[in-house]
Amino acid sequence: MLARDFKTEVLPISSKLLRFAIQILQDEEEAKDVLQDIFLKLWQKREELVLVENVEAFAIRMTRNRCL
Repeated sequence: MLARDFKTEVLPISSKLLRFAIQILQDEEEAKDVLQDIFLKLWQKREELVLVENVEAFAIRMTRNRCL
């Protein structure tokens, strides 16, 4: 996955992931920290994301797991 693909497929779901993390954690600052970790991991795994069928669902699952 190239940087432009990452920007068009992954970054647009950031607000959805942030709302989801805030809902779980009840703390906006902690949720932003979690989201930063998630995007870093997604960027590090960008080559493997090509194999993922639904990147949004994958990111939501990662966010949920990190929050818990």
